[in-house]
Amino acid sequence: MSTYEEIKDSVEFGFEEYVENNNYTAAQASARILEEDWWLLNEGVFSKTTFFICLALKSLENNVIPDFVVLKLNIFLNELVFEDYIKAEDVEQLQNDIILYKERMEKRDFKILETDETWKGRLEYIFSLKREDF
Repeated sequence: MSTYEEIKDSVEFGFEEYVENNNYTAAQASARILEEDWWLLNEGVFSKTTFFICLALKSLENNVIPDFVVLKLNIFLNELVFEDYIKAEDVEQLQNDIILYKERMEKRDFKILETDETWKGRLEYIFSLKREDF
């Protein structure tokens, strides 16, 4: 199972590759990262919440956030019961970043990037994938 740092590193590497090197938008980079790391994303509630918090914070560094990230976090942050095998330090790191995310969202000094319905549908498909299906 993935740790908080492993997921955070994956998001940071993805943003470096896609935004900085390939000029993707934060929405395009976020979607691409989720598509590439679907097996990590779908490990459980902890991994989904961690991916989306990391995507949100990385996007907000550029004063933008994809609409699908906000929508998913609105759901995930209301269901913060994590799997028993998650280490306490990983949960603590996630909780600290959730606080940072909420503080940043209160400032309203960013733009929400609209995502077309095709990409949202593709992302829902990615969320439905299970390792055992492959």
